[in-house]
Amino acid sequence: MANVTFRHGGNIYGLEKNRRKGVIDFSANINPLGLPLRVKRAVCENFNRILHYPDPEAKGITRAISKYWKINEENILVGNGSIELIYLITSCFKPKTTLIPAPTFSEYERAARTVKSKVKILRLKESEAFNCNILGIGNSDMFFLCNPNNPTGNLLIKTGRLIDKFPAKLCVIDEAFMDFLPDQKEHTLIPRAVKSKKIAVLRTLTKFFALPGLRIGYLVAHKEIISKLRECQPPWSVNSLAQLAGRMILADRGYIRKTCEFIVNERNFLFKQITKIEGLTLYPSFTNFILIKIENNSLTSTLLVKKLIQKSLLVRDCVNFKGLGNKFIRIAVRTRKENIRLLKALDSIVVSYR
Repeated sequence: MANVTFRHGGNIYGLEKNRRKGVIDFSANINPLGLPLRVKRAVCENFNRILHYPDPEAKGITRAISKYWKINEENILVGNGSIELIYLITSCFKPKTTLIPAPTFSEYERAARTVKSKVKILRLKESEAFNCNILGIGNSDMFFLCNPNNPTGNLLIKTGRLIDKFPAKLCVIDEAFMDFLPDQKEHTLIPRAVKSKKIAVLRTLTKFFALPGLRIGYLVAHKEIISKLRECQPPWSVNSLAQLAGRMILADRGYIRKTCEFIVNERNFLFKQITKIEGLTLYPSFTNFILIKIENNSLTSTLLVKKLIQKSLLVRDCVNFKGLGNKFIRIAVRTRKENIRLLKALDSIVVSYR
C-alpha cells in the first residue's frame, strides 16, 4: 500500500468497484474540457506507432515546445511527465540539502529523500495566506517551489526578480499550473531559466492539456543543465503517442484560449457560491482548483470526503499535506453542471454538521 504521506488525488482505483462508475472526480486538477477531437483522432489513427520504439530524442515535441516559447531546443528536455523530471534532477545533481515549502506537492520531498538529501521545510503560514516569506531562509543546494502552488493555488513568486534572492544553488520551479493563468507570460520563469544556471523550470501537459494517462512533461533550463540531465535520463522515456499528442495540442491556440476563459469563469462561479456556505473558508486561487478550510469542529476533511463519495463525488483530502491537517479539502474546477452538483452536496453535508 502506498505511503499515506505521498498519496495523491485522481486515484479512482482506490474506490470500491461499485463506487467507480459514475463518480465525478474533483480530486484531480485536470482540464474538464478534455482533449480536442482532432488530437483524439490522431492518437487513434496512429495507434500502430506502438509497434516501434519512440524517438529517443523526442525531436517533434521538443521542436513544438521550442516554437511555443520561442526558445532554443538545447534548453528543453522532454520527460515521462514532470514527475520523472523531478526525480531525474535530484538523482542527477544529488543535493546534500533540499529546501521545500509546506504545504506543497509531496513528491519533491520524496525525490529528495531517495538521494538521502537533508530536507529543510519552509513553513507557509495560514495567517499569511500561505505566501512565501524568504526572510531568514538558510542556504541549500536545491530549492523546489511550486508556482502557482499546489494545494493553495496562490502565486509564491509574483515577479521573476525575487528568484535571485533565494539562497540556493539550483531553484527548481514547478509551473504545472501556470498555463491556467491568462497572463502566464508575465509570471513564468522560462525566459530566465534559459539564461541562468541557477533556475530550472518544470512544465507538464497533464493538467491544462488533459493528458495524465499519456505522461508527458518538459524541463527548461540552461543548456549545460539540460546536457547533464540528458546523460542521466533513461532511453525512450516518452512514448510515441504522448509525443504525437503533445506536439499537436501545443499548436491548438483556440483550445488554449477557450480553456483559460472557461476556467476563470467556472472558478469565479464556484468561489462565489461556496462563500455562501456557512462553515467553509476559501483561499483565492489563480489555478483550476480551490483550497477550502472546514470551520465546523464536528466535521473533518476525511469525514467530508467520505460523505461526498457516497454521493459519487470525489474531492482531495488534504490531511497528508504538511501544514494543513484534517480541516482542508481541495476541489478542482469542472463543468457548470458538475460544479452545481458538488455545491449542493457540500451545502447539505456542512449544514447537517452545524
